[in-house]
Amino acid sequence: MKIANLTMIVTALVLTSHTASAAPEVTVDVTAKVLAGVSVDGVANEAGEQKALAAYAKAATDAWTKYMKRIGTPMTAWATAELTRTPGETIFYPFAGPDFPTAAELYPDAGHYVLVALQTGGRVPQLAAMDATQLGAYLAVFKRGWLDFARRGFFRTDDLKADTGKDNPLEGITPVLMAFAAAEGYTVEAVEPVRIKADGSDLELHPGDKSDVKTWDSVRLGLRRANGQAVILDYVFLDLSDGFLQKNPAAKTWLEKNASHRVFTKAASHLLQKSFFSIMRDTLVRLAPSIVQDETGLDYKDLVKAFDVKLYGKFLRAHKLWTEGVQRELATAYKAAGTLPKLTFKYGYEKDAGSCIQVATRKK
Repeated sequence: MKIANLTMIVTALVLTSHTASAAPEVTVDVTAKVLAGVSVDGVANEAGEQKALAAYAKAATDAWTKYMKRIGTPMTAWATAELTRTPGETIFYPFAGPDFPTAAELYPDAGHYVLVALQTGGRVPQLAAMDATQLGAYLAVFKRGWLDFARRGFFRTDDLKADTGKDNPLEGITPVLMAFAAAEGYTVEAVEPVRIKADGSDLELHPGDKSDVKTWDSVRLGLRRANGQAVILDYVFLDLSDGFLQKNPAAKTWLEKNASHRVFTKAASHLLQKSFFSIMRDTLVRLAPSIVQDETGLDYKDLVKAFDVKLYGKFLRAHKLWTEGVQRELATAYKAAGTLPKLTFKYGYEKDAGSCIQVATRKK
């Protein structure tokens, strides 16, 4: 009887020791912090993996520091002085890609951010399941995009296509959103797949198999600020062209609901000036209470129909990649306005004249 009791005690001690020494669960916040370069803990134990994480963290944090100095911090200061904002509001950012930083910096007190683009979200990456070679390769691709954003302040669509999606290094942009949230000081509490409801009234959790990548086209991140405020970041994979919206009334209904909130665009490839984005254009003109944009957003002649427009920075002509003569009315408006204060941060595409922003407020 004594031997049996002793055996039970030893077994209990071994189990307790094993439980105590087992690696903690890799939460979505741990993953987000590692990808943001603010932590190297929680996903790897081997020396090779730790070395890769340390090198990545230094490169990522150095790039983020430079981004904040050149773009993020002065953008926030400008927005504080120039934009009307309401704590807890919803902000709608079409053609966003994974650019959460601009949303967080222009509207730092919002309670709900809604980003829309044509990249898939994808599942949360399982960094702890990667060996040193796999982790190093993953971080190399992730770092390339991170450094490019830090330099440009936006993502090139062609780069996102090359790096994300089926058979590409990154399954989607979910990890980029997570990393940006961590870099901006948020705690990432949850990441869930979502979809537009059948009636278009809202988003709902996707009922599909969470192990299936097809379930994760759109994602919702549950975030929390340092002050304890809960924040929702929704990323919706959605084609905003007329051809798609005409065939999908639920998507059109959902779009109209979100266009009734404050809107901003940046580096949007002049899509809203194309005839095949007329539904999106007309919806914004009809419903948005305010729009913040660069020259690639709404055509100036459409903007002034419904909004009082204040100009910032300087605009002479669009980037050379687009058709000559784009936004002629905007160039005329800037010329008529005379000398305006130069923006102290980069916003959108690089142009000879520098950056420009138009702040449009609905006419009363």
